[in-house]
Amino acid sequence: MKAHVQLLRRAGVFLSGNVAAQAMSAVTGLLLARWLSVPDYAVYTVFITVMGAIAVVTKGGVHLGFTGILGRHWPNAHRAAQAVVAMTRVRRRISFWLLPPILLLSALLVYRAQPVWSLVLGVVGALLLFWLADMRSRIVDQVLFFAQQTGRVQWLDTGLAALRLLLIGGLFLLGGLNIHAALAVGALIALLRIRPILRWVQRIAPAGPATALDEDVREITSNARRQIPVELFYIMQGQAVLLTLALWGSAQETAGYGALTRIAQLLLPVQAFTYAFCVPYFAKAQDRIVKRFFQLVFMLSLPGITLATLVALFPQWVLMIIGPNYAGLEKELLWAALATGFTSIAGNAWSLVAHRGWVRWSWIQIPIGALWCLVAILNLPLGSIAGALIFQGGFAIGLVAATALELFSQTGATHERHNAQHTLG
Repeated sequence: MKAHVQLLRRAGVFLSGNVAAQAMSAVTGLLLARWLSVPDYAVYTVFITVMGAIAVVTKGGVHLGFTGILGRHWPNAHRAAQAVVAMTRVRRRISFWLLPPILLLSALLVYRAQPVWSLVLGVVGALLLFWLADMRSRIVDQVLFFAQQTGRVQWLDTGLAALRLLLIGGLFLLGGLNIHAALAVGALIALLRIRPILRWVQRIAPAGPATALDEDVREITSNARRQIPVELFYIMQGQAVLLTLALWGSAQETAGYGALTRIAQLLLPVQAFTYAFCVPYFAKAQDRIVKRFFQLVFMLSLPGITLATLVALFPQWVLMIIGPNYAGLEKELLWAALATGFTSIAGNAWSLVAHRGWVRWSWIQIPIGALWCLVAILNLPLGSIAGALIFQGGFAIGLVAATALELFSQTGATHERHNAQHTLG
């Protein structure tokens, strides 16, 4: 009973801090949509999309293998340190091959939005700094979550979110806010996260005396290789949306799409809660797997359903914050909320099964996604904001299918093993 009370207390502290951090991030994103010019915000939309792509492709499969190792060996601090070293090695190797073409694609998209080479170089430089910060302070922070240090991590992120909001607001008041300043502030905040995270992880699992085990490198590499085709497809999804807007729309549509998708930040506390509490809980579960899964998914679905309901009832509240450049987009805003909610639910459900190391069916997202692209091209107005939002949300169908196949194939295999053991007994 005492352990459950402590867990609820930690969850409450984490969520309160995370809600505060994400609320400030959401406000900052909405203010940028309001304060930046439409051409500048079109470029910022490209930056945010590519930044997400870099995070996905360089840590997706690596994160799954790393968390699986932690789940099996925790609380062995030495094994955790060995896993950190192995994870970092694999992630650097993947980045070496995949980062250059992603940066090249980002440069082309920025140049199409604004053909100014100083701006192109600025975006690429900011993306490199973001990658460095992500390499040094993300994934490794999972050690802190396993060590029940969630509150410490969350208050750090809350403080950094507050600092970003203050800097953006100060630049606007001083008349110095533009796309270059926004990118510089974002890169600075990401870099400031590195030192405290590494210091806290070192106290729990010192990496100095640890060396990577070949078995850990193989397991993490295996998970990463399974995921790389899917992760590249994830990148294609985001770039495909921007490309369709670039080909059939205008900078106004690109900026409007970017502004409306900022409401996704309102659900980021759910994603953070999933990684900090639900993933470790489900990764260590040994019985009632299916029941636990659906209980967690139901709980994690409620915020997305609530968001879509509120947007449907009070769209003008959100549009008023975004600013006059995007007034009148009530229908598009509802599509944004529905796509965000559906994607959040699908992504959190996938995270639960994937972080147990269940990624054998992840490839199914590729043919389903390719089929969805064909359906979208034939039936959706892809040059419009609403069409782009529906196009984006539909990719989560493949994620739902992969999650269902992973869950039932793994639990079915476990049931068969139990029956075989019972028969032999």
